Amino acid sequence: NKRKGFTQKAKVGSQTIFVRTGEYNDGTLGEIFVDMHKEGATFRSLLNCFSIAVSIGMQYGVPLEEYVDKFCFTRFEPSGYVDGHSNIKNATSIIDYIFRVLGFEYLGREDLVQIKPNKEEYKSRMQIASEGIEEPNLNLPRVESVQTPVTESNGGMETYKLAEGEDQSQAHMKSMQSDAPSCNVCGHITLRSGTCYKCLNCGNSMGCS
Repeated sequence: NKRKGFTQKAKVGSQTIFVRTGEYNDGTLGEIFVDMHKEGATFRSLLNCFSIAVSIGMQYGVPLEEYVDKFCFTRFEPSGYVDGHSNIKNATSIIDYIFRVLGFEYLGREDLVQIKPNKEEYKSRMQIASEGIEEPNLNLPRVESVQTPVTESNGGMETYKLAEGEDQSQAHMKSMQSDAPSCNVCGHITLRSGTCYKCLNCGNSMGCS
């Protein structure tokens, strides 16, 4: 009934957002709450349901890394300049901001922030990460990994395996710049190339002659 965690208040594109977390006794993330009190009732309800779905997923064993890799760089309004967080200064959407915060605070993902933490912050973060080694005591089933069903017949039964190329896709996403815009031709996330951005999907260059 009593949980530790933190509350992070910020503004994304001038819209105020509160991200609240609930932690297990070992300091690992167990649930999230998101509040944007100035938005309409429908938007607030969708955010609430989204938070519950993510929380239940983590409690059943889905790694936070999966959520961070899937939802970072999601692009929709409100977006833009972030006011109120000392390390994150730009987000492509509120969902992008939420998982940048969680990835930075609980996974040490400094590639998701625009301002790197100082040495004291880094030491404190690494100490917290090293302490959270015990598995949370949950009376819930665990899943070994997030899997994608494929239609392979094995004695009349469907078999399940990780989709081919998933690891490469995640590694590719991690290598992308956190402020990279989407391609104006095909919509794919671009990679920084010098002072410009290049789309690896269609080859389009943005901001270059």
